[in-house]
Amino acid sequence: MLKDNYVRKLNRTNEQHQQEVSNLKRVLDKVYRWFPSFKRFLNMERECLQSGFSEEQTDKLLHGQTVNYSGWLHSNENRRNALADNVKAQVIMDDKRNMFLHINETPFAQWFKEQFGIGQEQRRGLRR
Repeated sequence: MLKDNYVRKLNRTNEQHQQEVSNLKRVLDKVYRWFPSFKRFLNMERECLQSGFSEEQTDKLLHGQTVNYSGWLHSNENRRNALADNVKAQVIMDDKRNMFLHINETPFAQWFKEQFGIGQEQRRGLRR
């Protein structure tokens, strides 16, 4: 009998949880429809955090501010880290409201490749 009560309570809790998740998904779908750039902001937030920026730095970047940064930056695309020494990071939005992370006014992917001389004949002095 105790086991039956536990199972019923567990099932009820699971149903409530599923209902809450369903409600949140509906709200999020509306947010995406009403504010198309919202998803772009979430994606850029993830990119900035994964690249090595703190929550505070990421918040500034998403508000269009320039952030001076020194430390390791990570590229998921290249699966490598590069040491950035006093660089200026900024998120740029184009005419179509797409967002791009730039380092020293260079797109992040291009800046990162330049640090390793990818596509060039010689590597520059880079600390890894």
